[in-house]
Amino acid sequence: MGPLIGLWRDTWWVWLVFLAIVVVLGILVTPYYMVFLPVLPGVFAYFAFNRYDSDGNEKPDVDRH
Repeated sequence: MGPLIGLWRDTWWVWLVFLAIVVVLGILVTPYYMVFLPVLPGVFAYFAFNRYDSDGNEKPDVDRH
């Protein structure tokens, strides 16, 4: 749970904006945009486990030359 909590702590507002955009597009343009709603948690988890350690702290950037 550490990575998920860490990402939510640092970027909660971005994910709420994504959610709002998908819902508004789904209502105003076409309901097909609602397909993205089940995708958002998967993207969130992907970024959480790649950018945060088990304690919820951001992993240091590694320079791979």
